[in-house]
Amino acid sequence: MLTLPAPEPIAHMEVTSYRAGVQGGSGLWRGQAVYVKTLVSDDPDRVAMFHHEGAVAARLSHPLVTPLLAHTPNQLIFPLLRGGTLRDLVRCGPLDADAATQVTWGVLQAVSHLHGRGVTHHDLKPENVLLIGGQSQVEAVRLIDFGMSHAAGLPLDIHSGTRMGTPQFMAPSSFRASGATRAATCTRWACCCSIASLGIHPTPTPWAGWSVSARNGPPRPAQRLAPADAARHSARPRQQAAIRR
Repeated sequence: MLTLPAPEPIAHMEVTSYRAGVQGGSGLWRGQAVYVKTLVSDDPDRVAMFHHEGAVAARLSHPLVTPLLAHTPNQLIFPLLRGGTLRDLVRCGPLDADAATQVTWGVLQAVSHLHGRGVTHHDLKPENVLLIGGQSQVEAVRLIDFGMSHAAGLPLDIHSGTRMGTPQFMAPSSFRASGATRAATCTRWACCCSIASLGIHPTPTPWAGWSVSARNGPPRPAQRLAPADAARHSARPRQQAAIRR
């Protein structure tokens, strides 16, 4: 990855998106087809988030994670990967068992690499799983978009104290507490698995996690039952079965 002091010229630049002060588009850079995120805002928070994403992406190096080629004062330059996302693929219907296994295994390998580098993605979802050539194979998986990621080794955690992610893919516990956890990432991964194999989301509504958390309140520490209480609890299922008979 190159850290460059000035913006790089991008030939034949075609803008395809704009979100939160960042413009996305494709073009040619040093003879290579690239996807470029360009910072077009001078808001301090937007600037900090943009360079945070670049710093996180620069820590990663794995065949199934989209590599950052260059980082300039207002550009993040990635290779242009042609294909579609996992979301695009399942719009045509759920994947068969073999294809779903291939994709989810690829995503798991990429996430494992992130965790090994102290990075939590925070926004793992089908839209952020790219499939090269639209193929449902392990080697076609590319994890993208590190704008919400947390990296333990960075000196400044710009997301500290916030709840990050897309609600449909957040663990219920993530609505009660801020901070990055591997368990929450596993919940997001499980949601991707469900969508790939079944074509449906395991959470009935976008705010189901929030509803569960609000209803149940903060998590309580586990308590050990006294021997007499434990005996009563273990007998209860047998008593209920006897009543049903």
